[in-house]
Amino acid sequence: MEPLRIGLVGFGRLGRNLFRILADQPDLELVAISDKIDLASLTYLLRFDTLLGRFPRPIHPGDGFLDVDGRRLRVLPGGEPASLPWRELGVDVVVEEGKAGRTRAEFAGHLEAGARRVIVCVPTSGRVDLTVVRGVNDEQLQAAHRIVSPGSSSAQAAAPVLKVLSDAFGLERAFLTTVHAYSDQQRLADVPADDYRRGRAAAENIVPQPTNAAEVLVELLPELAGKLHALSLNVPLANGSVVDLVSWHSKEVSREAINQALADAAAKPRYHGVLAYESEPIVSSDVLRSSYSSNFDSLATMTLAGRVAKTLAWFDNGWGYAHRVLELARRLRQLDEEAPR
Repeated sequence: MEPLRIGLVGFGRLGRNLFRILADQPDLELVAISDKIDLASLTYLLRFDTLLGRFPRPIHPGDGFLDVDGRRLRVLPGGEPASLPWRELGVDVVVEEGKAGRTRAEFAGHLEAGARRVIVCVPTSGRVDLTVVRGVNDEQLQAAHRIVSPGSSSAQAAAPVLKVLSDAFGLERAFLTTVHAYSDQQRLADVPADDYRRGRAAAENIVPQPTNAAEVLVELLPELAGKLHALSLNVPLANGSVVDLVSWHSKEVSREAINQALADAAAKPRYHGVLAYESEPIVSSDVLRSSYSSNFDSLATMTLAGRVAKTLAWFDNGWGYAHRVLELARRLRQLDEEAPR
């Protein structure tokens, strides 16, 4: 079987995680990158990465392409989705992590340009065909869904825990705080910015930020509508984040019962590779390069007044999320193969 051919739009942290993982996936082939960054800078950031280390294979820039260990990879200038040469390149799936805030109609330009599917990894204006988290709602994915999203890394970490707690104990309301490593949208020194807080020095401050995690989670779990609110705190850390969830339940809860419910869920096939149950005293650095979306911290579970619980779920900023993106691409291909001819 020919490998699934992938085009990548945008080349930030997620893109470089995907590049590394794809280098060892024989059934998936990255054939093109589209980004406004110049080729020399792109090559440098691939070869040397502060968090991931040196890329272990030779990379050489050419005229509009990269030679990656003897394989040619096209590098395209940034542009509108409909202007990219996906048909010419035989691209099956476009992974979009470029411009946030586009509508489904704008992302559909990738389909007009020849791609079969689009996986959107940035916040959108309005909804795509389906937001998918494996183990939570992936059974809803259908061949008719052409533009899909895996949500955000925070939503991927929180959704399995929320699903398990809701099913086991009922969920009346919840507050979710993502304690998140700083991102490339922040600054190292205080600078003017439209968002005053985002302009403050990321390595010196805890910076409160809005997050769309609640909206994404309600889309995944509609029974949470009106019951969930979320906030992000960006902290002076380069990688490694945690979802702090405080939840009110309709049934009595205990630390032991919550941990047992999460341990049982983590052992089920539906959560294999997605939800890990951790019984050791881990800290943020212990989940770096974890391919799990959600590493549930059983030692941190707390309860109060019989029906209130506090839980933690750790995650690498991009590594686990990148694995979910590629699993989604594989599942879309499977749906195409199973569809009636």
